[in-house]
Amino acid sequence: MKKSKFTSLVAVIMLILLAATGCSSAATPDTTKTTPAKLEKVTLQLKWLPQSQFMGYYLAQAKGYYKDAGIDLEILPGGSDIIPEQQVYNGVANIGVTWVSSLMKYQSKGWGLVQTGQIFQKSAMLLVSKASSGINTPADLKGKKIGSWFGGNEFEIYALLEKNALKKDTDVKLVQQDYTMNQLLKGEIDAASAMTYNEYGLLLESGLKDSDLHVINMNDAGVAMLEDCLFVNSDWISKNQDLYVRFMKASIKGWAEACADPAAAGKIVFDVDKSVSLDHQLYMAKEVAKLVVPTGFDPANIGSIDPAAVKQTADLALKYGLLTKAAVISEDTVTSKYWKLATTK
Repeated sequence: MKKSKFTSLVAVIMLILLAATGCSSAATPDTTKTTPAKLEKVTLQLKWLPQSQFMGYYLAQAKGYYKDAGIDLEILPGGSDIIPEQQVYNGVANIGVTWVSSLMKYQSKGWGLVQTGQIFQKSAMLLVSKASSGINTPADLKGKKIGSWFGGNEFEIYALLEKNALKKDTDVKLVQQDYTMNQLLKGEIDAASAMTYNEYGLLLESGLKDSDLHVINMNDAGVAMLEDCLFVNSDWISKNQDLYVRFMKASIKGWAEACADPAAAGKIVFDVDKSVSLDHQLYMAKEVAKLVVPTGFDPANIGSIDPAAVKQTADLALKYGLLTKAAVISEDTVTSKYWKLATTK
């Protein structure tokens, strides 16, 4: 059927209008969508191997929270031969995770490192013994063999002993402990160091029950020292404040979700590194959540720094020899500035 003159005229008019507006018969692009800016590279150095101890960062990475913040995050695993403070100081990593007492040691050497967040609000350090050993109180440690990993992990034990009128060099025998719990299981030591989220779980997985064990918790004993914190090089942060605040905001979001659903977070970490069983990774995640958001702690304050806990850590570190001089606690060494910006923007 032939087109009418009217139809042809309409077609001509439409073509003229399209040409006048710069459009074509092709699909018009959606100008409401914006192309994300190029991601900025950030490197995070962990204190230890990939495990649920760091689940907030892995969850935030898996969920794309860092990319949403314009960050391409590389997470570097730690190990017994890796010192996070050294990695950050030398520029191998931009941000690090370490224990507060360890960070204070390097700060005391003049390294320009600053603590910028506190992820663990409680100490995970325990002394664990078999119920049959008769160790029911710290005073019962007298004459016993106590396992320690040393390397900075012994200072809470020193504080515990002195607080209970025990001399570490004469009243007990401190023994080098490996990273298993075999020495305690075989009866080679009477009390073993254990982290709530790792080694204590290994004892339960060996077939022991909670009722078979006695635990001395450093928090309950009043000698706790702060553990996992975030820190940066002061030179780097002076040039990258906005970038770090975006990193912290994404990290806090990741930690909040991980603590609300540790089973899901543990699975994410397990998929990153299958060095331990899924069950153990899930156990770790549940216990880590209790350190990041302890009973009565407001999840809105994840990552915040408690000045009193920092001071207690500094005092114990000085008293028991980790530090040779009092830690300088100032805005140059410990700051909540970036946490406040990340939680108020």
